[in-house]
Amino acid sequence: MDWIDETGDTIESLPRQEIRRRNLLHRVTASFVFHPDGRLLVHRRTETKDVYPGFYDVAVGGTVVTGETFAANACRELNEELGIDSPVLYHLFSHRFQDSWSNSLTKVFATLSTGPFRLQPEEVSEGDWMDIERVRTLTGSGRVCPDSTQAWRLYQEQCAREGSLEERIRSGRLQPVACGAAAREGHDRLSARNR
Repeated sequence: MDWIDETGDTIESLPRQEIRRRNLLHRVTASFVFHPDGRLLVHRRTETKDVYPGFYDVAVGGTVVTGETFAANACRELNEELGIDSPVLYHLFSHRFQDSWSNSLTKVFATLSTGPFRLQPEEVSEGDWMDIERVRTLTGSGRVCPDSTQAWRLYQEQCAREGSLEERIRSGRLQPVACGAAAREGHDRLSARNR
């Protein structure tokens, strides 16, 4: 993993354990998985996770390894944790997060999927669709990872300013990030269906 400075430049590549032990700033992704009907996939982390064990999470994500792009990491994590192959991925925004467990520069993405999902047993203990009101209640409960709670709040603020995810995709204001050849084809199918 790369230890980075506040501008995102690499200071030094170090083992994951060292980054975690010293709580050094590093690159992370978080991807919201939406059903086309607007519900969000929420999952619970396993009790064996090194950060926020047993917490609920409203985003799928992970640590960007040395030499990996943010988009490649988001695609890899969606595939590993949920079995989503070549997702149509949209970059939403970046944010800075720090607490006593984590210290990250995070790029936040979104994707649309209907499943079915293949949950990775080492990372995800359970998952289910939730409507936005249930997500709002859950994120206010203190039982959701604080970094993804912050990302969710920022996403809600972005939607209030710029319109819903669906509106931004349909209008062409959001373009897919390459996760493979399927990304552009999937975006085109989604856009055609929503016209």
